[in-house]
Amino acid sequence: MNSTLKQFRLLRYARPHWSGLAVVLVTMLISVGLSLASPWPMKLLIDQILNGQPVPPRIAAVLSLLPGPGGPRGLLLWVCLSTVLLFLAAAIAGVFNSSASVRFGQRATYDLGADLFLHLQKLSLLFHRRRSVSDLMSRVTADSYCVQTLVNAALIPILQSLIMLATMFLIMWRLEPTMTLLSVAVAPLLLLSIRLFGKRMKGLGRERRELEVRMSSLVQQSLSAVPAVQAYGREALEHARFRKYADETVEAYVRTNRAQMFFKLAVGLVTSVATAAAMYLGGLYVLQGRISVGTVLVFLSYLKSLYEPMNAMAQVASSLQTISVGSDRVMEVLDTAPDVKDSPDAEHAQLRGHVCFEKVTFGYDSGRSALRDISFEADPGEVVAFVGPTGAGKTTLASLLVRFFDPWSGTISIDGRDVRQILVRSLREQIAIVLQEPFIFATSVAENIAYGKPDATREEIVAAAVAANADEFIRNLAQGYDTVVGERGGTLSGGEKQRLSIARAFLKDAPILILDEPTSSLDARTESLFLEALDRLMKGRTTFIIAHRLSTIRNADRIIVLEKGSVVEQGSHEELIAQDGLYALLHQKQFHPARMPAVSELGVPARK
Repeated sequence: MNSTLKQFRLLRYARPHWSGLAVVLVTMLISVGLSLASPWPMKLLIDQILNGQPVPPRIAAVLSLLPGPGGPRGLLLWVCLSTVLLFLAAAIAGVFNSSASVRFGQRATYDLGADLFLHLQKLSLLFHRRRSVSDLMSRVTADSYCVQTLVNAALIPILQSLIMLATMFLIMWRLEPTMTLLSVAVAPLLLLSIRLFGKRMKGLGRERRELEVRMSSLVQQSLSAVPAVQAYGREALEHARFRKYADETVEAYVRTNRAQMFFKLAVGLVTSVATAAAMYLGGLYVLQGRISVGTVLVFLSYLKSLYEPMNAMAQVASSLQTISVGSDRVMEVLDTAPDVKDSPDAEHAQLRGHVCFEKVTFGYDSGRSALRDISFEADPGEVVAFVGPTGAGKTTLASLLVRFFDPWSGTISIDGRDVRQILVRSLREQIAIVLQEPFIFATSVAENIAYGKPDATREEIVAAAVAANADEFIRNLAQGYDTVVGERGGTLSGGEKQRLSIARAFLKDAPILILDEPTSSLDARTESLFLEALDRLMKGRTTFIIAHRLSTIRNADRIIVLEKGSVVEQGSHEELIAQDGLYALLHQKQFHPARMPAVSELGVPARK
């Protein structure tokens, strides 16, 4: 879509704040009127007071109603006072205009940012896998200002400039038509300058923005990986990379600034030549007695003011090129349709937990499948475990059930209904999941546990923590359940974070429970206590356990063994051991490694 159309689509964020925009426009019109009135006291001073020309009847009538001395002295006094009053009135109007503009612009900006934030959360994990966090953050917090810039630095200045141009043209025409025509003859040259420099400034602006995002991405990645950076002693390398990106960004700023300066130079040169021509012609007319000195001064004052809105409109063209960079990045996100969305016939459903996968195939990349023809069933209340080597597709299976992704082919149904016919929100409200890497928010412990059920009582929160074996360590924290943990739970150990995540899932009390490596961060003692609680909490729920630790799934009703994206075995623990296949090999590797054959016997060359 054309960048200009994208920019104007952003104006819908201005509509909810029309009252604020009205204040901006009214104060703008007042400022324009005061600006148009400001040169006239100078004309009265030159023509009527200093040169002794007759005072116009209307001004004389007004002056007779004002206090103070009459005649030239009284006129001089009120000319001076009017200059001050016009300045004060313009300043007050400017304050109100500036405040209204900021309030209106910020509200529109945050509305756009909120929509971006919400839309990003609706986009599938496939989208987020392809984008860096820092880039998406930049679009929400920085690029969203394009709507404020569009209104405050483009549309309002254009409107103000058009009003001033039309009004001043009429006034100047009445003062001296020939000089007016000469003054506006430069407009085509200004348009030519905009055309010559506009496209280059947009390209440079986009280049600069991309470099800023790349630098921000480096900082975000490096700070997220501080343990690895320090462990490998790569601080100097990361610093050097930052300096390299910073130098490239500085050069981009310099190139952008240089283009803007040449643009301003071209505009300034055109207006200066036109002003000089008007001065020459006006001087000739005064010498010929055709117009007064005061008229020339008023005309030149308006001429300067005339070129200011012309110059402002030229600058707006430059601003629009810059705005288009942000608007393009914003609309790229808003125009991205979610991969996972509600179908037209989707509706709320009360789930019992009968899950069925039928010939499901899926992949993260178009040319390579991660799962192939997966079929299995899980009855309500049944415990199904997924095991297999790393990368076999265990977590992907669970992600498809929650509709983080949709399969390429095949169907996933719950209680006989295709999950695509269930509202996404309804589906996810009835599935509790513990991710392999638990995410803990920088809020209180209680708020973290209640994240999936914000209206939970303190008693329910404590009960969930007790069930997840987390109550004891929570009560030992400084403020107990009200303790605020650090970013990503940085003040907690891995096991503590995992248990909070487990408590969060238990509190949700959903009919379907997904546990992705639930004991990955628990020691042997805590794992034993947790498994006891897990046996109680899984009753009545369809539970899927993804595990490398086979001790956690020994009592599962069914174990599904995956290898390279395909189901190679399924059955109970005893049945799979008896089959002496991949599961039996994994079991022996974990519990009886001494009985494992030599590496060379497995078909892999032994190390010498």
